[in-house]
Amino acid sequence: MVARRPGWLPPGRTVVLFVAVAAVSVVALIWMGARLLTQERALEAQRLQERREAAADRVVAALEQVLLAEERRLANPGVPDLAASDDLLVIVAGLTGIKVRPEKAIPFYPVMPAARDAPSELYSPAERLEFIERDHTRAIAVLRSQTASPDPSVRAGARLRLARNLRKAGRPDEALEVFADLSEDTGTVSGLPAGLVGRSARCLLLEELGRRDELRREAGELREALASGKWTLDRDAYLHYAGQAARWLNQKPPADDGRQALAEAVCWLWENVRATRKGDTFLFERPGEEKAEDKEGVTSSQADSMGRRSLRFQGTPVTVLWRASGDEVTALVAGPRYQQRRWFDPVVTASDFSSVRIGVSDRGSGPIFGTPPAAGLPTTLRSATATALPWDISVATADPDSALSGFAQRRRFMIFGLALVVLFVIAASYFAGRAVSRELAAATLQTDFVSAVSHEFRTPLTSMKQFTEMLVEDDDLPPEERRAYYRAQDRATRRLSRLVESLLDFGRMEAGARPYRLEGLDAGELVKTVVEEFRQEGGCNSFSIECAVPEGAVPIDGDREALAQALWNLLDNAVKYSGDSRTVGVEVDDGGKLVAIRVRDQGLGITPAERRRIFEKFARGSSAAAAGVKGTGIGLAMVRHIVDAHGGRVKVESQPGDGSTFTIELPKSRGRGLLSARDQRATIPDP
Repeated sequence: MVARRPGWLPPGRTVVLFVAVAAVSVVALIWMGARLLTQERALEAQRLQERREAAADRVVAALEQVLLAEERRLANPGVPDLAASDDLLVIVAGLTGIKVRPEKAIPFYPVMPAARDAPSELYSPAERLEFIERDHTRAIAVLRSQTASPDPSVRAGARLRLARNLRKAGRPDEALEVFADLSEDTGTVSGLPAGLVGRSARCLLLEELGRRDELRREAGELREALASGKWTLDRDAYLHYAGQAARWLNQKPPADDGRQALAEAVCWLWENVRATRKGDTFLFERPGEEKAEDKEGVTSSQADSMGRRSLRFQGTPVTVLWRASGDEVTALVAGPRYQQRRWFDPVVTASDFSSVRIGVSDRGSGPIFGTPPAAGLPTTLRSATATALPWDISVATADPDSALSGFAQRRRFMIFGLALVVLFVIAASYFAGRAVSRELAAATLQTDFVSAVSHEFRTPLTSMKQFTEMLVEDDDLPPEERRAYYRAQDRATRRLSRLVESLLDFGRMEAGARPYRLEGLDAGELVKTVVEEFRQEGGCNSFSIECAVPEGAVPIDGDREALAQALWNLLDNAVKYSGDSRTVGVEVDDGGKLVAIRVRDQGLGITPAERRRIFEKFARGSSAAAAGVKGTGIGLAMVRHIVDAHGGRVKVESQPGDGSTFTIELPKSRGRGLLSARDQRATIPDP
């Protein structure tokens, strides 16, 4: 026992004290550095906020100037560049109706123009023949004469009724021709354009006749005509016929290209013109005021000569600017392309805003221009209520990292210094703890190894001592009994010699000084010889060792003594860990390039976590300790050394409770000489 000076701490406590002092120092340093970093970041964040506030004010002022310029143009709505864009409309709404420029720029309108249908009395004779007398031939003759009328409405009504009678008379092809003529007419039928009625009726007849190819072609032409604004329709008529065309084409209605959203905005404007009329004056909302909402979220408020509103239809943002003057309202309806090209791009691309990211969104509906600020990103907001603009404006720093470059540099330097200190302390603590744990583990392994070797030596020595005492004390032993004692002494001597040789061989293997003399061997013959010797000398009388080898020779190059020792160790292992099972299997498999020698037991098995560890020296599985199985812990390590030196490898397949299978894979015979574990290592291909 080593004496310890008074006041000295044990090594474990010294390490703990060192780690505690180092940890306290590091924590204090990190705390002070974090406080400094927090203060620096707060100061930089305040500066960035001031810059964003100034940029937001400049953005609002710039957009206000843009809208004011547009509103000044409303006083003269006939300026060509206002009406020339494909995403911009100029609306003039009054007591007598509404005008949209450019014409045919939208697929539908708030109201349809007054229709001048032909008097129904003109068709009374033909309708009497059709519905009362059911004389379609005479009705056809009467209607054909009316199709020559110079009046487009009379001609259109006659053609519609003529085609209907032809269809009833069983003459569908002629009816289709009449419908084709009707689709080119310029008159009206029941308040609808004759061309629209003709194309739709032609599609209905083609559907009835089952002529799918012609129906698809005709429906496609109808859809193109509707999309081009060929006819002046209201919303309901447009949606009805567009839906029919989509059904005939077996397609969904086409996605809005922006023109439908513009049309919806025109309808919204007209509805508000009608709803806010008071006498000969139009009352419109003041931007930013909240009142009772209608179906589009639009409010009614007090009178104002000018107004702005951002709307969204089918997800498409539209901005409406209007001026009310007496009995007329002039408005500008701008789609997203016009807004971006004429309003937003000139502002955002200005050099003053290169360091910020600008987002424009309508109230509660989503972004119109730019991208909404990312979650957690510092942003300055300007609401439509506060700015009198029709949108909410958001301004975020475009590159926060670049803006905080000075702070980031100081932060990196401080974090780098702190990281070095922390890493140094952690590394020192880790290596100190690892060294101590290794020393303790080595001491434990050495103690277990000495105990195991002592036990292994004690068993044969005790046996030798008992039989020697019997032979010394009794000179009159019968010859057969005396020979049995001698044989028992011989087995104990062999076991003791095998233990000593194993320890010496393992030492030479660890030092790399164990030579292996290769010679041509028959793997099957070698396995049968070792199994037979193990049956006689291994103390396994109660075990059944099943040996299966191929009939022909299985040539390998190897050291007979070393390979026999490796196989003996695997058999000894299988017997020790068989538990209640009393069967061990050995087989040789000729796999072509490789020869596999397998030793299989049905015993305790090995956990997955221990399969790699069991081939390390002095390592023993947890099942060995649980079952009280004795051993030195070097048997499998020797197997791995020997197999590696022969250019092979050893594998294990095992599950707890289902036994284990150890496999030695060796290359087939290649003609080798003397092989040293230190200077020659063979390689094995993957199977």
